[in-house]
Amino acid sequence: MTQRVLFNDAEVVEATDLTEIGATQMAAVDQLIRDAIGYPAHWAAFTVSQVSAQIVRISAGRYHTAEKVFASSADTDLNLQIHIPVAASDQRWVALILRGTEKERTAQRIFETSADVETSQPVEQTAPKLLERVVSFTVQQGAASPAPALRPAIAQTDAVIAWVLLKSTGIFSIEPGETARVKTLYEVEKRLATVEVDLSSLFERTASIETDISNIAARLSDIPRPALMRQIQRNLGQLNQQVVLPEEARASRFDPGLTYDLWDPQHAGWLARVKEGIHFPYASQQIAQLALANEDDPSIAIRNRRMIPAFDEVERISNIGRDSSVNISQLTHTVVTAVKQEVARSRVVLGTSELVCTNSQYWATMLAGVQIGQIFTLNGETFLLEGSNGMVHYSGEDKYRHLRRVITEQWSETYWTYESEEVGLNGSIYAQSFLCSQPMVATSIELDFERVGATGDVFVLLVETGPSAAPIFTAVIASATKTRDQLTTGWNKFEIDFTLLDAGKRYAWVSVTTGNHALYATTGNKFTGGTRFACTDGVFAQGDLTSDFAFKINAARFRQPRTVLEFDPITLTGGMTNIEMVMKSWQPGATALEWEYRPTGQTTWYTIEDDYPGGGHPLAGLPALCGLRLVMIGTADLAPMVVLDNKLKCVTGRNRSEMKAVSDPIAFGLSTTSIMTQYLVDSFDPAIHTFTPKIIVGATSYTAAATTVTVDAADPKRRFIESTFTVPSTTNARMAPEMTTSNVVTVPFINNSNIIAI
Repeated sequence: MTQRVLFNDAEVVEATDLTEIGATQMAAVDQLIRDAIGYPAHWAAFTVSQVSAQIVRISAGRYHTAEKVFASSADTDLNLQIHIPVAASDQRWVALILRGTEKERTAQRIFETSADVETSQPVEQTAPKLLERVVSFTVQQGAASPAPALRPAIAQTDAVIAWVLLKSTGIFSIEPGETARVKTLYEVEKRLATVEVDLSSLFERTASIETDISNIAARLSDIPRPALMRQIQRNLGQLNQQVVLPEEARASRFDPGLTYDLWDPQHAGWLARVKEGIHFPYASQQIAQLALANEDDPSIAIRNRRMIPAFDEVERISNIGRDSSVNISQLTHTVVTAVKQEVARSRVVLGTSELVCTNSQYWATMLAGVQIGQIFTLNGETFLLEGSNGMVHYSGEDKYRHLRRVITEQWSETYWTYESEEVGLNGSIYAQSFLCSQPMVATSIELDFERVGATGDVFVLLVETGPSAAPIFTAVIASATKTRDQLTTGWNKFEIDFTLLDAGKRYAWVSVTTGNHALYATTGNKFTGGTRFACTDGVFAQGDLTSDFAFKINAARFRQPRTVLEFDPITLTGGMTNIEMVMKSWQPGATALEWEYRPTGQTTWYTIEDDYPGGGHPLAGLPALCGLRLVMIGTADLAPMVVLDNKLKCVTGRNRSEMKAVSDPIAFGLSTTSIMTQYLVDSFDPAIHTFTPKIIVGATSYTAAATTVTVDAADPKRRFIESTFTVPSTTNARMAPEMTTSNVVTVPFINNSNIIAI
């Protein structure tokens, strides 16, 4: 293309001139192949057909390299017999590959032996006459194996014109090597026309997309940020807990960490405990009954295992007079089932966690229809928490309580029906209500007998009253009995268990007897604090406005405001980091029950309310034994009380250095490959603690692809940890957070958690 051989009319043509014509033409074609076509290792015009079970026929065609073209001008048969697998179950792929070579073709020609035409003698010789580029065929076989057999690997410099699948019976199928075929300009033009049509449609759609993008850009400021949407999802999870939505698959699930409802303690990877948060498990734990060192201490009084400071009995409420008498056995005898209520519980936890979440608002939804609060079990006994005391701190949407490493939980009611005793009584039933204007610890009830019958014991019950101020026989808070032989005319004292009466409440004492006894009464509405009642059916009480029984309510006047009592030491082999005490008790306003402990080897007694200098803690040395004492603080009229029974327990424990929690499989109601977890972690110190968020899909555990840790501005030891995970498509997953500590004395815990399918 760039060179042409020139001749003159008078010129004698040399053999090299004629050879140059062919070389120039071939070089021009090679340049066109290299510059315009440029197919590397491609073929054109070849076809492969089956001649027999072992032979294939390859038609004429051309083999293109990047610079040259080789050709086959005739059909070629290839015998594949040696490549056929022997085993009947095997098969093998073979590739038919092209190779290009240059060959010279020779012919017989007459040569002059001399330049002198007169003396030259012509002779015949063999001479190269044609340089041709020809194609050869080679077979590259794959390994013989049961189906499906693998195809052999082909080098990029080789062109495969066909793939032949061989079985033990011979040729099974032939597939053209279409990827290495040279495409004609016509084929390219057809494909380009199709692309042009698609491009015109693409231009229109692009213009529409540009318009949509412009509209979106104009509204970007109206689209909530992803962080805000995640906050909304978290808040919706908390709201679901509050409104008690039915359990069903949702794209997110929030857990306040109060119960095991969402967690799987039976999982093989479980190593945690759930108790107002997800906590480190105990490496060692011991439950022991607390025992008073000296029950004969003169500074205390014990009645029916109820212990209060020493006191003198004084009269607090009375109606004294003998205007008339009332026969208290004249009514039809009735069998009544009196339900005696028990003293409510207190729970005190002493540990090294400095912050305790008080998500008690969630208990209302988890225990729908039951009194609000936490249920916990100790030695088979179930307790119900109604409220929590302590300093409250608000941060974001959650509520927390800072208690300097101590949790104190109390019930607001002095007496409850969750533990009660039913007593069947038979006889005439009378009652007298009275108003308790000031709180007191009642010790006895005195009744003025006008007549004592020949037979019949007298049962006296102290009960609560209903909204109509009538006595409630199923709400007995104290009782006493006197046999006939113990009764005398005049004032008779019925000693009751130490009983706390709250200010502003109305109570009633109830008499039940079968004896022919009579009590003095006052008339003329001299007693305005209550009403006399009579009961004929064991349920309904009818008030009498004409008279009131004569009676006295006696209470304790305490001798000293502060009483210190020694208890037996508490122990735990290997040392303790946590102390938990559960007891029946009451603590009226302006009184307190302070538990003090002294680790072995120390001389100082510490209370659970102490704030320790430098952020240390007396349990930091893991003492195996601690002295224990109780300080009862009160006033002249009020004091706390503790029941010295088998429910007075102490739990000592020592934390493990690792925690692994695993939730139940959480169904999302949709398929996702991206999952987010959110944890609120308290008491976290990055110098000694680690937190690793994980999830489990099926049986595989996945670590987070990305994690963001946010430090709470109000509390630097609180962390909000948000992680995203990429997993195979799934409709459910388990949360599996892990934590470690290098010091078991101080451990973090998970306040609440949330998982979201995104």
